[in-house]
Amino acid sequence: MRFYFDYQDLAHTFVDGQGEELPGLVAARDAAMRYLAKGIRDHSPSGLIEKISVHARTKDASILTVSATIEVVVGAMPSGKRSFLY
Repeated sequence: MRFYFDYQDLAHTFVDGQGEELPGLVAARDAAMRYLAKGIRDHSPSGLIEKISVHARTKDASILTVSATIEVVVGAMPSGKRSFLY
């Protein structure tokens, strides 16, 4: 069965036009989790809190969505001064 994996974050949406041939739903779930992990690893957040998602679908129907929230927390620097990300 052919599954498509669309990626979405606050700044981008990428629609998978090629898809991937997989044996079933468990394989599609595993692939969606791998794509989400890659998205987290390669992601440059545009804000301090951001949600990214991978939507798995067939040509006819949405199957599942996996998502993660990335939160950047800035604390005191070793010098005791606060640091701000701009």
